[in-house]
Amino acid sequence: MRIFSLAAVAALAISLGSCAALQKLSSTNVPTVAISAAAEGTNVAEISAKNYLLFCAPVPLPKGCDDTLIKTKIIPAVKNVQVARTAARTFIANNPGATLGPSTLVSAVTTAITTLQTILTQNNIPVSSK
Repeated sequence: MRIFSLAAVAALAISLGSCAALQKLSSTNVPTVAISAAAEGTNVAEISAKNYLLFCAPVPLPKGCDDTLIKTKIIPAVKNVQVARTAARTFIANNPGATLGPSTLVSAVTTAITTLQTILTQNNIPVSSK
């Protein structure tokens, strides 16, 4: 039954909508596949933020760009996503035979992604599909 439960969690981790479900795990350990999936699930939000930054790079700023938003919210949020993703990837790389890992890695990634997605949504910045 435990294997079935772990398989179910792994399947959830693969879908992008699984981040919230993974945060609800009561265990302090999660399958390493969940950590890996969370780390790789950062791409959409990060690409959207980077596309906005590239769009807003010319001087003077194009219409719709907010330099304060970029400096105070988007850049710190992207850095948080990158730090969380790096920590998750580092754990996976340093523990190749592990089947379980700390749920805090998944939590850190999902929190960082949620924060970045909230900033993008609140500021009407389109979320990239790839």
